[in-house]
Amino acid sequence: MLLEVREMKEEDLPEVFRINKENFTTDAWSKEGFEREFKLPYSRKFVAEIDGKIVAYSIFWIIEEEAHLMTFSVDKDYWGRGIGKKFLREMLDRLKAEVKRVFLDVRKSNIRAIRLYQSLNFRIIGERKYYYSDGENAIQMEFSFDDS
Repeated sequence: MLLEVREMKEEDLPEVFRINKENFTTDAWSKEGFEREFKLPYSRKFVAEIDGKIVAYSIFWIIEEEAHLMTFSVDKDYWGRGIGKKFLREMLDRLKAEVKRVFLDVRKSNIRAIRLYQSLNFRIIGERKYYYSDGENAIQMEFSFDDS
């Protein structure tokens, strides 16, 4: 199973949007939200494919020496195969030359994602109260290339 990572293209949006809607409920991005990313100079968008099928996506914002993981998801049919970890590791390798740190917010209840991020050496740095539209708190996490 060869995972190929490439920059996202606008024609990838139907599959990316499908994965997003499948994995996120109250805070899924809109189609317009994804389309807008192609107009933002600081947005870096990637997909991961297996045999030509998009199985994951990520969007980072690069602001000075920091990257912010805005959204990331793996197709549910591919969960449990290490794809998320392999994909994010590739993203970190690609960002290493541009930034010093990577930040993200994750639902406090999303233990699966928190464990994934921790396995890649992200550390918990705080909590945002009532961050999500349903009132759930977000855990703030940071990855530092100095620590890796």
